[in-house]
Amino acid sequence: MFDRFREERGIAMVTALLVSMVVLSLSVAVVGISLHNSSQSSQDRKRVQAIDAAEAGIDAYFSGLVSTPTGSGMCDLAAWDGTLPTSPAAEYDVSVVLYSTWPPIDGTEITCADPLSAPPLGARIISKGTAVTSASGVAVSRTMQTEVQLAPIYGGLNQAIFSDRGLNFQNKFTLNGYKANDGDVYTNGDFVLRNNTTIAGSVYSQGTADIQSGAIKQDVWANKAVTLDSISVFGKVTSSISSVSVQNNSHIYGDIKAGTGITVSNNSVVDGSKTPNSPSGPPPQLPFPQLTYDDALVPPTGATAWTSAGYTVVNYTNCALAKAFIGTIAGGNYAVHISPTCALSWGGNTTVNVRGNLAIITDGSISTINNVTFQGVGGTRTVFLIDPYRTGVNVPCPVTNPTPYDISVSNSTSFNSINLFVYTPCNVSFGNNNANGVNAQIIGGTVNITNQMVMNFKPIQVPAFNLTGYSVQVSYLREITNQ
Repeated sequence: MFDRFREERGIAMVTALLVSMVVLSLSVAVVGISLHNSSQSSQDRKRVQAIDAAEAGIDAYFSGLVSTPTGSGMCDLAAWDGTLPTSPAAEYDVSVVLYSTWPPIDGTEITCADPLSAPPLGARIISKGTAVTSASGVAVSRTMQTEVQLAPIYGGLNQAIFSDRGLNFQNKFTLNGYKANDGDVYTNGDFVLRNNTTIAGSVYSQGTADIQSGAIKQDVWANKAVTLDSISVFGKVTSSISSVSVQNNSHIYGDIKAGTGITVSNNSVVDGSKTPNSPSGPPPQLPFPQLTYDDALVPPTGATAWTSAGYTVVNYTNCALAKAFIGTIAGGNYAVHISPTCALSWGGNTTVNVRGNLAIITDGSISTINNVTFQGVGGTRTVFLIDPYRTGVNVPCPVTNPTPYDISVSNSTSFNSINLFVYTPCNVSFGNNNANGVNAQIIGGTVNITNQMVMNFKPIQVPAFNLTGYSVQVSYLREITNQ
């Protein structure tokens, strides 16, 4: 008799169905894991891309600062936002807070305005990077923060002394650098150095370089012939199109390269290589910077740059009245403008007490004779001696010597607790002056410095003139919570 309870037909189908269900479950699990891993990998890529975008925003700000002078452009929130040309796209949103101190201290934030109320010394930058973009429903954002110290960049004016027609240094002139050996001197004419003079920087000349007795602590580079006599040059020596002559116990620690011949004689030593008959391009040529009265005082906003920088601007048509006023200033920053041309002069054991920063902007000449002292009172003060650039008046400079537009400092004039800025398209002369040292930057058509002067290079910002941007020194870079 047939036993239906022991019948095994159909068991194979049941087993197949069970196996299929197991395989299907495993497949669903595998697909789920794959989708999860793919999603997680995409999320990880977005997180990395968001960090990269945030750092790109910080780098874009750093790059832009190089050509952004002081003003609201340094902290304009919208100006520094951007989208990266990546696929898929990513964007960054940058915010900046400027500080008048370094390190930044709460309470020293600078209001974002044009112009700024104080020179920025530090900045805190926050950059939020977003991938794919903030408009995407699956966007990922991460935020980076950095603090940086700001250092001004002076376009075309990184030199301690700039001359358009010629530099002449005589008799124990010492030029010290601002930071190490950065006291560079530049001329579009010829360079002459004599008698135990030391330059803590490089010499650049579009003409010849005739150097006798002393030391150059960096390089010497002239377009034309270079003559070195009883001199130590710690860097390289280059004549672009002419010869180099080294003589009388000179010591060149670097290489020599000349457009034509190289001569080394009379116990002179060259530690580096010598490459004669190898013409090269001239030193990077810099045009004479044009500091005009209008450009210096009236920026596009219409307000005077000196007033915006905290100066009271006063105008005189007479040098004697201007001189008398300067002697009565009891405090505060003043810009004294004198026009038309006249001769402003101090002499006879005079002391000019400077109780605030002082700018003298004259259409004529400025001179000091016989024991004149400019004395900073209540701290270190900045003094500007400026004869503005005026085409057809003092440009080109008259052939007479002296001219009505010269700046001359002679016979034991001292600048104590003073940072000095000197500018004229004509002649600048310092003679028998302040062996104890003057912190200064000098720009002139022709510059002559003679007889025991010590100058400490001090880059000085002139309102609306020579500040072109900032370099940065990073204190830290870190990720913070999204804001």
